[in-house]
Formats: sequence, structure tokens, C-alpha cells
Amino acid sequence: MKIAAGLAILACGFAAVWMSLWRAPADPLPLCAGLAAGSLLAGWLVDRWRPKPVLVAGLLLLGAASRCLAAIPRFDAWPRLWMGALGLGAGMTLVAANALVPAAARGGRAATLNLLNLLLPVGAVFSAAFGPDPVARLATLVCAVAALGGALWTRAPAPPESAAAETRPAIPLVALLLFLYAACEAAIWSRLVAYMSAVKVLAPETSWQILCYGLPLGLIAGRVWSARLLANVAPPRVLRFASLAMTFSTPLLLLARSPSASWIAGFLVGVAMAPVLPTTLAMASDALSRRPATGMGIALAAGALGLAASGPLIAWIASRSSLPTAMLILPVLSLGMGQVTIAMRPAAANPRQRAD
Repeated sequence: MKIAAGLAILACGFAAVWMSLWRAPADPLPLCAGLAAGSLLAGWLVDRWRPKPVLVAGLLLLGAASRCLAAIPRFDAWPRLWMGALGLGAGMTLVAANALVPAAARGGRAATLNLLNLLLPVGAVFSAAFGPDPVARLATLVCAVAALGGALWTRAPAPPESAAAETRPAIPLVALLLFLYAACEAAIWSRLVAYMSAVKVLAPETSWQILCYGLPLGLIAGRVWSARLLANVAPPRVLRFASLAMTFSTPLLLLARSPSASWIAGFLVGVAMAPVLPTTLAMASDALSRRPATGMGIALAAGALGLAASGPLIAWIASRSSLPTAMLILPVLSLGMGQVTIAMRPAAANPRQRAD
């Protein structure tokens, strides 16, 4: 089942990044709404019927939506419908694939999820390399079909064991953390090229290369490193360190004025951001120990809301000042993440916290 989960995550990396970079819809709400709905629905279904049928359904929807969007030349009503279906399939696939990792996994659930989710930026690198080429669409479908076959012919593990009550964070704090993180990451993916063009730092081609390769390669390296770190360090402490690193690395990316400095800064931002998503998903599953997939679904739904809120917020600030000023929201969001991780500490240390 680990192979099926890994290929499913890889398919999400191909599909999501390809759609966000190359189709670049003016209205992200269908995708974000589908992602939020798919995450919540998958969380409830996985806790009720195990991950296998949900993973199969999500992959079928992901593959069908990718194929239909690739065949539609214009972005009108029908593509918006399929964009929502893509988000729905991606949300279901992400929750089901991550729910396959048991709480008793070697090195801990958070470390294993970091290793599993490094396939997301791997898919992003290959998708960016292929661009809007048909090979990228084919790769998405091949990964989806391969993972579907693996899901159909392998057996799901038993439900994960409950975490100790004193180690459970509060689910609202976990959801808020992923909301802030998703808003920050979405701002980088959607506005970095325009920002570098606005301040006349780099040519658009160089900016695209940093966005498509520097940042994902940093995510890959960071998740490998954080997986080793989480074997000995508590997840809240790792998230606190990641938030602090993002607070300092995002201004470096905004202040870089040469290609080499921008490449280094982009890579460092990717390393800093790497542990946040998988580690937060692991903490969300611990927050609702009897319904771990529901916890993941709630966290991912909050992240989808962050994706939807990021663009309008930056556009609103830029309309009243400038895009360079609006991009200063990146370190502000990172600092807010750090405050949330600090607030997690008393909630996690309370031994009288009632089990859900």
C-alpha cells in the first residue's frame, strides 16, 4: 500500500502544479472549493470505510478531471466545473494516501509523512520540466492508473493507534497553522514571477526557473532532512523552527537582486517550508485520535481556504500601494505561523485535555 500511496501523492504533484502553473485560472475558487470539500468528505469516509475505496474514487476523479481539462481549450463554465472536480479528487487522494500511514510507523507518523509527501515536489519538478506538453498530462494519468491498480490489489493497514492525550494539539490551532502556511505558499507560487518583474530584478525566464526548480528542490531536500529530524525532535518544535526559518528566508527571497542570490534564497525558502504540510497533517491526525482522517481533512480544508484567500488579499494590498509592498505579507504570515506554534505548546502539554 505504500507504493500506491506514493504514486497517488506523485500524481497530485503532477496535476496540481501543472494546473496552477500552466493553466493559471483567473478564478481559483472552483479548485479551492473542490479541494476543501474533497478533504472533508474523504476524512469522514476514510474513518468510516478505510482509505482504500476513498483512494480509488479520488484517483479516478483526479485522472478524469485532468484529462478533460487538458482537452478544453478555453476557460469557461465547463473548465470551472472540471477544475472543481480536480480539487475534489486531489483532496480525496491526499487525505486517503496520508491516512495509510499508521501512527506506529517507524520513526513516527510525522517523519513518515515527510518522506511520503516529498513526492509532491518531485511531481512538481517533472511537471514544470514538461510544461503544458502532453507528456505531463500522460504522466498524471499513468501515475493515477498505477496507484489505482496498487490500491485495488493491496490490503489497507489496521486503523492507527490513538496518541496519548497529553501530546494532542488542539485542532483549531492546527487548522489555523495550515491556513497561514497555504496562504504564504500560494502567494509565492502565484506572485513571485510578477514581483521579480515589477522590481526589475530578473528576466521572466529566470524567475520561472527559480519557481519551478529552486523552490521544489528545496522542498525535496527539506523533507528528507525533516524526516530524520522528526525521529528525535517533537513535531511542534520542528514546526516552530520551520516558521522561524520562513520568517527570515522569505525576506531574503524578496531582497535578492541577482540570479545566484535568488536561486539560493528560493532553495532556502523551500527547505524552510518543507516540514510544515506533512508534519501538520500528522499533528491533525493526533488531534482527533479516534477520527484521524477527519483531522487531516479539516486541516487540508483550512489550507484550501488559505489558498483561496491569498490571491485576493495580495491584490487588495497591491491596489492600494504596490506589489512589492503586498509581498511583504510573506514574512508576516510566517511570523503568524510561529505564534500559532507557540500557542500549541500549552494545549499539547495539558494532561487533562479531554479525548475527542
